[in-house]
Amino acid sequence: MLIKATKGDIERHMDFAYSLAMDQTRLGYPLWSDGVSTKEEFVERVWRSYEREDRDILLFLVDGVVEGWIQFFYIAEDRYLQTNGFLINSHTEQALTEFLEYAHARFPGYDLYLGFPKRNANAISALQKRNCRLIQECYHDIYIFDGADIQAETDGIVRVNKSNFSEFRKMHQTDPETYWSAERIFQALDEWLIYLLYRENTAVGYVCARNGEIVGLGYQNDKFDRSVYKALVKVILRDLQAEGYKHMIFFNDGESQPAALELGFSCVSEYVLYLTGV
Repeated sequence: MLIKATKGDIERHMDFAYSLAMDQTRLGYPLWSDGVSTKEEFVERVWRSYEREDRDILLFLVDGVVEGWIQFFYIAEDRYLQTNGFLINSHTEQALTEFLEYAHARFPGYDLYLGFPKRNANAISALQKRNCRLIQECYHDIYIFDGADIQAETDGIVRVNKSNFSEFRKMHQTDPETYWSAERIFQALDEWLIYLLYRENTAVGYVCARNGEIVGLGYQNDKFDRSVYKALVKVILRDLQAEGYKHMIFFNDGESQPAALELGFSCVSEYVLYLTGV
């Protein structure tokens, strides 16, 4: 059964939850076994989920025994719901089924996003049984800044701001399942690093990053271009290093993964994202 976690519940089971968070076969995203995330960061995020009104933690019990918990957050105006901590030791299918029922009752009409490592076979099997739709499959990569200067291409690369945002908007064509539409990005533009790459006065690609993570890359005619990819990723790496970041995570598909490894990224997991309406 699922019950709302109390402060005492969280204090008693924090170490157990962290042990699950370090096991890719038992957790849902975010990932904590990437070699750079710390237990202190994990604990801080848990308490944030407990204290904020738009987040919550549900304790999962089987026959009175705590088998883990589920963290989630929601954006009411967008009818958006996402797990940000699915830490279950056993009976994964039962936990997922109960959470979907809970979400349906509390958040009717919302879109629910559930991300997992591919290694969590029990969760993926349960999602497939419930006809949840796979909308993303990629590699979870990480770049560790080692102090060496990053040499980034500058010719043709232009920072996007409000005055030239329309040029970015033309290229950033997303499907309805992509949360970060051009409109949402524009509303919070100060939080973003966005660049366009021009060749012969024509925009051939863009990159957009937020909170130390690349959120989107696009290409002329939607055709992957290795040289465009590497030029745009390098400029983000340069900026993040200058801002003092120690590492950067990036989710690459099969097409861009070889180029990411050439740039110095390491793969720490394979990621799948499912969507279902509740």
